[in-house]
Amino acid sequence: MAEYRVINPKGDTVATKDFDAADDAYSWFKEAQDNTELGWRLEVNHDGDWAFVDDSEGTDDSTSINDSDGPSN
Repeated sequence: MAEYRVINPKGDTVATKDFDAADDAYSWFKEAQDNTELGWRLEVNHDGDWAFVDDSEGTDDSTSINDSDGPSN
């Protein structure tokens, strides 16, 4: 089991929780953040050091990407 934490855009830890699967932690992260504000981060405790997993930088829930189109350049 790994410990994860959610960091708000101000750098404060707002939630911490243990998960067996990274997918579950990522779903929890998406629910824990304020979707109106970018800059939220998900980190995992790796042998006593916190490591970056994902953030909300540059994304919001008001846009959607069609996976069948692939990335656009």
